[in-house]
Amino acid sequence: MTAFRLASLRTALLLTVLTIASLLGLGPALAAGPPVGLGEVPVLSAPNAYGPGIWHHAKAGKTWYGSYRTFPDTWAYCIDAGKKSPLSKHFPGAEAERITSPRTAWALHEYADSDSKDVQAALSAMARLDRALPHDHQVPPQKPADLGEKFAGAAKQHSTILAKAKKYAGPYTLDINLEPVLQMPVLEPYAAAESASSPDSEKSDTDKGKILGTPTDEATLTISLTSASGAQVPDIPITLSTDGAQDSPKTLTTGDEPVTTTLQASAPGTLSVTASAKVAPEAVRLFEPTKGTRVQRVITPDSPAEVTDEAALELSSQPKVTTEISDQTPAPGTAVTDEFTVSGLIGDHTVTVEHTLWQTATQPKLGTQNDDARAIGSVTSRDVGNGTHTSGEITVPEDFRGWLYFTETIAGDKSTKEWRGIHGQPRETGFVPWTPKADTEAVLEGTSTHDEVAVTGLRPGSEAVLTVTAYHSTTEPEQSSEPQGEELSAQDYTVVADADGRAEISTEPIDMPLGWVTYVTAIAGSDVNEAWTSDWGVPAETVHRPPEEKPSTPPAPPEKPEEPSTPPNPPEQPSTPPEEPEAPEQPEGMQPPAAEPVAETPAAPAAPAELPRTGTTGNGVLIGLGIVLVGLGTTVLLITGRRREER
Repeated sequence: MTAFRLASLRTALLLTVLTIASLLGLGPALAAGPPVGLGEVPVLSAPNAYGPGIWHHAKAGKTWYGSYRTFPDTWAYCIDAGKKSPLSKHFPGAEAERITSPRTAWALHEYADSDSKDVQAALSAMARLDRALPHDHQVPPQKPADLGEKFAGAAKQHSTILAKAKKYAGPYTLDINLEPVLQMPVLEPYAAAESASSPDSEKSDTDKGKILGTPTDEATLTISLTSASGAQVPDIPITLSTDGAQDSPKTLTTGDEPVTTTLQASAPGTLSVTASAKVAPEAVRLFEPTKGTRVQRVITPDSPAEVTDEAALELSSQPKVTTEISDQTPAPGTAVTDEFTVSGLIGDHTVTVEHTLWQTATQPKLGTQNDDARAIGSVTSRDVGNGTHTSGEITVPEDFRGWLYFTETIAGDKSTKEWRGIHGQPRETGFVPWTPKADTEAVLEGTSTHDEVAVTGLRPGSEAVLTVTAYHSTTEPEQSSEPQGEELSAQDYTVVADADGRAEISTEPIDMPLGWVTYVTAIAGSDVNEAWTSDWGVPAETVHRPPEEKPSTPPAPPEKPEEPSTPPNPPEQPSTPPEEPEAPEQPEGMQPPAAEPVAETPAAPAAPAELPRTGTTGNGVLIGLGIVLVGLGTTVLLITGRRREER
């Protein structure tokens, strides 16, 4: 009986002490916790053993959803719910075992440093529920969502962290890529059509139809960091190490899409990039207690993992030359140069440019070397880099007529892609026109005139339009460049030059007025022949028709006729004058007209003296003599009649 009373007193005393301790706040949750030995017992003597978290009272006992201060430099999370708290004194010399569990490892890597009790409770739940880890639970683990209102915040964090872990957890793939920056083709071609030396010429059937450009001295660096789910992992710093590039970045940060940057090569050769990044580990560290019994095992975040990748690209200078001839209408005998601009060389790379001046009598076609094209001469520009330069001079031949143009060549090597300029570039081309002229001769035939024209110096086979204009002048022309006088006619002719550049015409005759007519010949200019016009008043092109003049001496007498042997007898003279005819009766009232006196006997005319011959014939002399005699007789009759009246 005495023994029973002593036992009851001891039990009552123990309960009293525990009750007083709970009321004084000496334990984190004894007042509401299960009896000693059921679940995890809070360690009253080590208040710094727990990090942020929440106690949970389960039927099987009390358990802590949160982090532990088992180790001084990182948080620990128990994986055996309901066992003794993992105090640091239970883990002296403990060595970690790495357990692969990417999602839990990612969650601890990202959130273990949080001061939030909800976040730490969510991490604790993930550790206890992770099937990749070994467990010896005394209190069944539960999701925060199943732990009541007190775990509402932890439930939200648990859902969020778990979703992100599924998306962003490793293993990770870091992929970097280098691609040359291409220069797209231009509308005006300055490179030869695809040739064997072009890297774009050897392309597979799958590449046909693509628009391929020319590589430059730049390359595009693309960086992609993906998780096990294939998602791009953002906000991860990428460390870059480059070789063969100038002013390249040292770091880049990943995003929700692959990130890119442009690198510029410092010299022809290999451009290489090495990239590395620190990422979440794929494993957690598991620690077994080295002292004590029934102590929880814990896990901690593992050290970050490192992923790397590298890429390299061979870059050579891809030169391009654009040019312009110094004079597009050079005169024969003058010098021309090639004004050229080089681009596409990497860094300070320099090259040698060969310039060739070509001539052709037929108009060049872009990209085609004419059959009659031949080189006039060549010059060399050495050690030229990117930029604009001027070549040496090449002299145009004195007898040259036609087209001339430059082409450029840059030899290829391991650092340089070959460049060959094409024939017939418009800005590289100059033209020396043919210079025709005409030799003319004006012709006078009676009262008409025409012009004979011979043209030389035309481009063989070309057409030319000639205009021959006739001008009339009353005074002798003096040669001048400006036409004068009155325009009589203008005749147009189209001629075709023969193989020697010659053509001839004869104009239509025109009436020749008195005075001077001079011709002016004009050759119309064309795309191949220069215009030409002769002077006015050129002697060979001028004819003269003087006015008709009266003869200054009588015409020459005809030959003298034969004289008769005896002179002809003079006509017999009447012995008596003829009787006067009776006058007709006059009507009354009218007086008869007075009769003219008639000589009684006309004197016989004397024989005419022989006149000197002036070119008239003998018959003319006789006729003239008869006329004189008749006149003389008439005169005598008139005188005689007058005398009778006087009487």
